[in-house]
Amino acid sequence: MRGIGIKQYGDIQQLTEIELPTKPIGPEDMLISIKASGVNPVDWKVREGLLQADFPFELPLILGWDAAGTVKAVGTNVQDFQIGDDVFFRPELEREGTYADEMVVPANIVAPMPRGLSYAEAASLPLVGLTVWQALVEVGKVQAGEKVLVLGGSGGIGSMAIQLAKALGAYVATTTSSKNSDYVRELGADEVIVYDQGALHTSAQFTFMLDTLGGEAYGEAIRLMKQQGRVATIISERDAKKPSFADAFEKERELDVTFVFTRPDGINMNRIRELVEAKHVKPFLTKIYPMTIEGVRDAHLFSQTGRVRGKIVLVRS
Repeated sequence: MRGIGIKQYGDIQQLTEIELPTKPIGPEDMLISIKASGVNPVDWKVREGLLQADFPFELPLILGWDAAGTVKAVGTNVQDFQIGDDVFFRPELEREGTYADEMVVPANIVAPMPRGLSYAEAASLPLVGLTVWQALVEVGKVQAGEKVLVLGGSGGIGSMAIQLAKALGAYVATTTSSKNSDYVRELGADEVIVYDQGALHTSAQFTFMLDTLGGEAYGEAIRLMKQQGRVATIISERDAKKPSFADAFEKERELDVTFVFTRPDGINMNRIRELVEAKHVKPFLTKIYPMTIEGVRDAHLFSQTGRVRGKIVLVRS
């Protein structure tokens, strides 16, 4: 396999072409020709070496953990896929990534690509879709009629969370900047809480919150939670420290707070496919770059601004 990644940790100048042996196809595996790869903050955090303590990466490493492509070969025990099928998936973080021409992955983490989507659109969905499904459905157990708060509604995770929460029948409020108010309403938000016009203001109290920001934004938002509310956060203490009062407030209000680190899951991927095909959720792409060294560098720099609306995608020519 040939792709783009790193031979040592560092800034965007470390991004380079990487060639690794394509792994043998086991009985439960598939070889996929990758057509497009999503770009996520985890990509540049890995590149910079920020996740070394948590994941024992072997360098050189091809980056990327979001993909869509075509099945090139299947293992002897694979029944649900055939050569030529269009698929999308999120691989294991510890394995080589999706900024590549091809990749061997277990068939049980893959799903058919949603009908009607381009490879770029499909590649934007796996990581955000899995994260949001696992946060809202598995951890949050969000039910119709509940009041849900999404922190950072204009980002990749937030954009998907608003749509899924609405599909589940919830009342959805989200925080965002004033310039993104119309965008999150287009996604389906019932209430927009603008954070750049002073303190968060709403008359609502929430039974579930998805935290995509952490830090001071999290501290301000948990004050809006009901007693015994549920919180799913994708922000670790390494990413952003909670305010000093947050732990005591969580205990006082008896909040159930769970850290969500996305796992690959073919069953969940099929749920996402069904939601897309039913037109309950759709991808929102903000920028498409070529899957070249220069394209990846530009994509990482844009992602690192923290001002991305929707998703960034790389496509192979």
